[in-house]
Amino acid sequence: MNSEGQDEFNNEPPMLSRSDSRRGKKKTIFRYPLLNLLIVFFLLIPIVIVIVFVTVQNLGSSDEVKTETESTVNVSNNTDAKEEKAKAKKAAEEKAAAEKAAADKKAADEKAAAEKKEADAAKAEAAKKEQKAAEEKAAADKAAAEEKAKADAAQKKANEEAEKKAAASSHTVQAGETLYGIARSAYGSAGAAAGVEKIKQANGLGSNDVPVGTVLKIPQ
Repeated sequence: MNSEGQDEFNNEPPMLSRSDSRRGKKKTIFRYPLLNLLIVFFLLIPIVIVIVFVTVQNLGSSDEVKTETESTVNVSNNTDAKEEKAKAKKAAEEKAAAEKAAADKKAADEKAAAEKKEADAAKAEAAKKEQKAAEEKAAADKAAAEEKAKADAAQKKANEEAEKKAAASSHTVQAGETLYGIARSAYGSAGAAAGVEKIKQANGLGSNDVPVGTVLKIPQ
């Protein structure tokens, strides 16, 4: 009995300690590495999917926010650009209008100055012509006056000479004078005989006898 019990006791497996049990479990786990990799792979797939989904969602939200921000910025930039363009256009129009007004004013001033210059030149020319005409008239009047004075002097001289000739071409017969003596005094001794005939013809005498006091014409 004791020997049988001893044999049964000897046939039972020996009791394992905790460390031996752990070692056994580890040996069991690492005994099939391919299976272990498949298990890890199938465990990681859902985790990776979740991570990818969350990342995509976050990226999509970020892109939408970024797009909205960019749209807002673009709209703001477009508005600012339009305003700047409108301001620049208005400034350019105002500048062009100011330049046109300045150019028109300058052209008007130049035209007025040119017209004034022409008017002054015409006025000066007219004054010059008037002065020249006055000088010519004065010279003409002076020349006419000089000519008249000369004519008057010539006429006066002619009248005086005529009077002298008239006085010299007549003779009043004095007592004791003869016609021959009067002719000799007027024409000289050489022309006395011919002078007697001239005096007789000029005075209508038929003889050489001339009464005292007779005024005889003595032709030249």
